[in-house]
Amino acid sequence: MARRGLTLVELLVVVGAISLLAALSFPALLRVRNQAQGTICAQNVKTLSMAWLFYKDDNDDRLVGGQAGNYPYAWVQSPTGAGTIIERQKEGIRQGALYRYAGSNINVYRCPADQRMSMAGQVAFCSYSIAGGANGEGLANAYVQAEKYSEIAQPAGKYIFVEEADPRGWNRGSWVLNPLTRTWVDPLAIWHSNARSTLGFADGHAEIRRWVDKSTIEMSRRQEFSRPVPRNEGEDLRYMLAGFPQKSSESVSGRTP
Repeated sequence: MARRGLTLVELLVVVGAISLLAALSFPALLRVRNQAQGTICAQNVKTLSMAWLFYKDDNDDRLVGGQAGNYPYAWVQSPTGAGTIIERQKEGIRQGALYRYAGSNINVYRCPADQRMSMAGQVAFCSYSIAGGANGEGLANAYVQAEKYSEIAQPAGKYIFVEEADPRGWNRGSWVLNPLTRTWVDPLAIWHSNARSTLGFADGHAEIRRWVDKSTIEMSRRQEFSRPVPRNEGEDLRYMLAGFPQKSSESVSGRTP
């Protein structure tokens, strides 16, 4: 006896049930994906933070160059070599002074939630930058860069690595902040759910920070430089100002910290 096939109504019911199950499971799958990306990013930043420490151990307490660019001890070199934009950026990373300390693993330089490789006009590989006060880029008289690890006071509370999406095509220079104003200088990258970013600290640990000010989130969305903070906000900026690494006042005055 021949088997009866599904009627159109029955087929529509089956399709509807499958669609409903898919819709119900999608948020859960999205949460799992976001959690996995956050975990990988935190591990990447921890690896880079430890590599940063290993470098100073091998170099008489001197810090790796925190400004990406063309000089011998830069943590990341400017894009170089032949090939695509991404391949040139990867080669700049490989030639950076921190690469071998990071296990010669190119993947730790990229957050899996960073979508810039698929964005027109902003193709970039490296997701992280070093704060300017950690032997990086200066800003007039706003701060004095620490050149040695011993010049950073309370390293467990001072971040070194931040997530950044420089709109100029790759993360140039350093991530800069002005301790003398209520204005951001460089924007942060906020790639993780619930408005979060990963920070790597001078003692080697990594944290995922949740941002609370609307202006911080908007600054990141627009990748806007020199964003002033409204009077009714400022928690995020205060946190980043308190943790910004720089040469301690004791070191500046000539005393050992």
